[in-house]
Amino acid sequence: MDTQDKRDLDRILNVLYKESPLAWYQIYTNLGIEKDRAEQLFLIGSAFNYLQVEHKGGQEYPTDNHYVGLTKDGIKFFALSNFSGTEKTVEPEPPKRYNLYISGSMGGFNLLDIDEEQLQIVVDAYLEGKAEFAIAGQNYHPKKFHTLKIFENTSSLNSRELKQIGRQEGSKRGFTGNFFSDEDLEEFGKELTMSIIGNAQFGSGKQINKVPVKQNNTSIDLSMENLQTVGASADDKPIFISYSWDSKDHEDHVFSFANELRKNGFNVDIDKIISQRKTSVNFTQMMHEAFVQSEHIIVVLSEGYKQKADTFQGGVGTEYRLILGEIDRFPRKYILVSFKGRDESIIPAGLNGRDVVDLSSNGLEPLFRKLTQQDEYVLSPISKNKPTLLKRQIAGFAEHQAKLNIKTETNKTSAELTAKRVEKKKQLLKDFSPWLNYKAGDQKKRFRMIIHSTESDTYPEQPMLPNFPPTWFAAEIYGYSYLGMEFCNENTQIYVDDHGNWNTEAAAHLKPLNVHVIRTIIYDDIVTWDMAGDGIYNCPHFYAVFTDGYPWAEIHYVDHNKKYPQFNSSNKIENAK
Repeated sequence: MDTQDKRDLDRILNVLYKESPLAWYQIYTNLGIEKDRAEQLFLIGSAFNYLQVEHKGGQEYPTDNHYVGLTKDGIKFFALSNFSGTEKTVEPEPPKRYNLYISGSMGGFNLLDIDEEQLQIVVDAYLEGKAEFAIAGQNYHPKKFHTLKIFENTSSLNSRELKQIGRQEGSKRGFTGNFFSDEDLEEFGKELTMSIIGNAQFGSGKQINKVPVKQNNTSIDLSMENLQTVGASADDKPIFISYSWDSKDHEDHVFSFANELRKNGFNVDIDKIISQRKTSVNFTQMMHEAFVQSEHIIVVLSEGYKQKADTFQGGVGTEYRLILGEIDRFPRKYILVSFKGRDESIIPAGLNGRDVVDLSSNGLEPLFRKLTQQDEYVLSPISKNKPTLLKRQIAGFAEHQAKLNIKTETNKTSAELTAKRVEKKKQLLKDFSPWLNYKAGDQKKRFRMIIHSTESDTYPEQPMLPNFPPTWFAAEIYGYSYLGMEFCNENTQIYVDDHGNWNTEAAAHLKPLNVHVIRTIIYDDIVTWDMAGDGIYNCPHFYAVFTDGYPWAEIHYVDHNKKYPQFNSSNKIENAK
């Protein structure tokens, strides 16, 4: 129940305090509360035993015609501060007092009814790994803490009275002299160990975020409100299991489930385990406290749970009202689990469509992820840099005309096209014979060629920009094939096996190899060539049709040392790994 819930309930209970019972629709209508919100407030008020139905006005629960009254708990909790017309006199709270259970390598002992400053000394000694400490002039020598448990002393018994109990009832309750066990001390107050120490180890010096221990000589608030909200980690925060007492086997299954969670570091409790620690347990109050104070509520679904929830029976019905009132506002708090699938026979009507963790098929890992908020899939952080994409070059009109002319030629007979291609090939091989058929030691093959787009035979006024298709570039002529002329202007690395098969990705059975990148311009795309150059670069110039910024029709790789044949699509490994 959050602050807004309390405020809205205040208004409703104020009406009922003056005149009770009243028809439910009359109450929320006069207060200007919407019907759905009023239904939610009714469930919360009923769960905390502040509201009750005096007379039923229909078959639904509740209907607008129900007459609702104010319970004694509702009067007790709200009347003084809100409805009596007088301000509540707030008495200052007495200072907090604590009882400590300590076991160390030098034996065990208790510190009874100590104040916050003395508690601070013990916590510091634990975190700093001190072998001894002093309180009120008395030295204590645990040497090394094995266990430190801290309990708020809410019993109103002082140190002398507590020691007297130890002396008088030691033989009955298992006390040794004045020494209390941790179970004994829990009867005198609430255990706070996990809130204060968290998962810090003795001597760690660990200062856990928001832990109420003294830091830099500044005393940090040790109030109950702080202690209830402090936790060393998500795993240390309290977790309560809600389930139905269907059968002895089912209860044993739930106990085993709770025990397994505790073995994995989760601070889990269930009703019957809590009741073992206390006498004269008020189960309704215990459930309310568990639901309010717990970080997570694990709901174990079963056929019995569904039946009791749908009819609001017993403890399950009370817990179900709380769940319905909170689950939309606190979706991470409630986790639905099933021991055997997601069958509709175990899911209450109000929880249909909710995620259910199926422990029978997925084990405990999905539940652990929800409890610790560790996602299975984690996306990369959003980069501040968006990708820079290539701008598609708009081909010149002349280039499109050249393509059109080539396409037009397809209307000619295949014999004419073949003859023209062969003639162009023969002329290219003749003109470039010095580069294609050189002798050992001849440097001519190293001479660069300039390859121009047919769109323009001029050079850009500015240097060509990276990631933008060029209109010209330099390359070395490498050879020729049945397709066209081959050029090389880049080296790279590929990965090969012993048989000359290859891939661009590394794998355990492949070894790296440095290769030349060989690119081919087909004969039909070579429009013309100029052996003399243009006065800027006095070397042969090719003028070719560029498609999408480049003239290449085929790319393959050649071994630097000629150990392997060329690497092309015929010997590429499709799945190298």
